[in-house]
Amino acid sequence: MPTTSPPVARLQLGQLLRRLREKSGKTQDAAAEVLECQKPRISKIETGKATISAGDVRLLIDLYGADEATGETVAQLAREARKRSTARVPDWAQRYVALESISSSIQVYEPELIPGLIQTENYTRAITQAADPERSEDEVERLAAVRTERKSLIRGKNPVQLSVVLNEAALRRTVGGAEIMIEQLKHLLEVAELPNVTLQVLPFSAGAHAAMGSSFYVLEIQRPAKATVVYLESLTSGDYVDNAAQIERYALAFKQLQVSSSKETETAATLERVIKDLT
Repeated sequence: MPTTSPPVARLQLGQLLRRLREKSGKTQDAAAEVLECQKPRISKIETGKATISAGDVRLLIDLYGADEATGETVAQLAREARKRSTARVPDWAQRYVALESISSSIQVYEPELIPGLIQTENYTRAITQAADPERSEDEVERLAAVRTERKSLIRGKNPVQLSVVLNEAALRRTVGGAEIMIEQLKHLLEVAELPNVTLQVLPFSAGAHAAMGSSFYVLEIQRPAKATVVYLESLTSGDYVDNAAQIERYALAFKQLQVSSSKETETAATLERVIKDLT
């Protein structure tokens, strides 16, 4: 099994343990009893928020009746999960970066800024500095480099399927000055041509819509087990929604946003109009 990053390993381990538990018919209460802990700890392990010792892994493998090959996979993931993370992002953002890296598809609604995966480096620098004016130039460059690395997810042999709805405000807000914003808008024109990217604009004329006052990311994961997670971000933290009913609410909201937005074929014309207004 290839080595993976600790945050990704925690997520994969949690998903696999949850799948094994459900397949065996055991409850989280039963797992908690075996590990002599409280039920919330089992939930944290299964959602990738907590690590687990080698001894506790063995106890769960035995409880779930996993075969030898599966048991070794679980043990290897547990070893990787306990390693020190080298991710160059804030602790609270590491889980999202891990989720992003193993997602097969991502749906994004952003009301005010361009999503990270389709930002230019200069745009990233501008918003990074604006978020914390006290940041040093070296720190801004470091964070911009991390974002640049992540952009590789939309290109390559097996790129993520990315669907984005941008509020018109995200295009009209001149981040970093006209030159940087024009560069960003031209980059969107290029990105919109990628076969795995769908880019739509929600115009001001659409009026009230299904996601007013919020932004969100819906991530679909296929391996090691199918899962859907909704990610919500604030200034200093990230929150995750994994309740089925709530996820369905966000999925429906995204579909409604797509209906209210301009057609994908009209996106280029919209971007070109905004570029013209900036020149």
